[in-house]
Amino acid sequence: MVTSSSAPRVTVETMPTARIGSLLEFASPTRPLYYRHGEIEIVGIGELRRWTASGEKRFDRLRLEWESFAASVDAQHRVHLVALASGSFEPLGAADLVVPKVAIVRRGRSVTMVSISDDGIGFDPVRRTLDAAPTVEWPLIDSVYRDRVRAALARLNDEFGKVVVARALTGTVTKPGDERAPLHALTIEYPDTHIFAFDGLWGASPETLVDVVDTRVHARVLAGSAARGWDSASDGAAASGLASSAKDIDEHAYAVGSVVTALSRHCRAVVGAAVPFTLRLANVWHLASDITAVLAPRSTIFDLVDSLHPTAAVAGVPTDKALTVIADVEKIPRERYAGPIGWVDAQGNGEFAIALRCAQWTDGGIVAHAGAGIIADSDPESEYAETELKFRPIREALAR
Repeated sequence: MVTSSSAPRVTVETMPTARIGSLLEFASPTRPLYYRHGEIEIVGIGELRRWTASGEKRFDRLRLEWESFAASVDAQHRVHLVALASGSFEPLGAADLVVPKVAIVRRGRSVTMVSISDDGIGFDPVRRTLDAAPTVEWPLIDSVYRDRVRAALARLNDEFGKVVVARALTGTVTKPGDERAPLHALTIEYPDTHIFAFDGLWGASPETLVDVVDTRVHARVLAGSAARGWDSASDGAAASGLASSAKDIDEHAYAVGSVVTALSRHCRAVVGAAVPFTLRLANVWHLASDITAVLAPRSTIFDLVDSLHPTAAVAGVPTDKALTVIADVEKIPRERYAGPIGWVDAQGNGEFAIALRCAQWTDGGIVAHAGAGIIADSDPESEYAETELKFRPIREALAR
């Protein structure tokens, strides 16, 4: 994008949420730009700047562009700047950072509307009531995934302990609709997840890659899962079975180890619990571990994203061997499935999720991915069932 040599003009309006209602109503019905998790909700409207980087330290190169842009804004308004980012799963592939013309940001009970322009002409957001979601027809049979799991199992050995094998579902859009509608459905059904939309990629990820608040660092590792039960007794049994599963505990340990190692390159006081807890979502139990740290001087959230991705939870251990097997057996490129997605501000804060439980709108279609961690005693049928569980959020969000 061509940028102006003069400083951009920024206007800021702050108001209580009672005057706003649903922020999704301000997002575009086609290819919305959106992120929501916890106290933070962001709608981006239009594009003022877009930077793309690939190769090693791709997010750090985006940081240089972001910091240069932020420095061109006066200090009074700089504190309100936000940008949204997304990167491919392939660690050397493309990553994008977008500064919207208008960012509507909810933090708790307050909403800030930030408008930025190069020419001083404002950009007024339009409010649109949500309409019905697109109608999608999905394929009925996946006949190859179990064979791909078997192929991955044959590659494991004493030096190569885990690989994540994903499958893709390619659907056909039989009736166009409002792309904000499934985001709203995911927010209702999975309120504790990261709800996101960026360049047609959308979903509800349960996994925090990393977040930074005033140099305090947090990451959440999810690896190992089990279906929810049909009543309280079976649900409790499912959680207990997961917590005592040697296979899932081993898989989880690989993932935690990779995150601790990556954070240690850029952080001090890295701390994580020795035993994972069971995290309950609407459709699945996960083994989860929270890891905290303090950002080292001269390190940034961009450094952390570059260092952390891809984690063992979405690639495997060791990473180089896992990536080779993934490329060999999956056949369909992941694109931005299982890649980093999130937001940053001009104070060094931000949050990135791993793009899971997600799908990508394409020209007249949709591609959804789901994966499972494969270790030595994995069963292809069980891993297939796990991926079916992970497709449920996307399928159900489009069925409303």
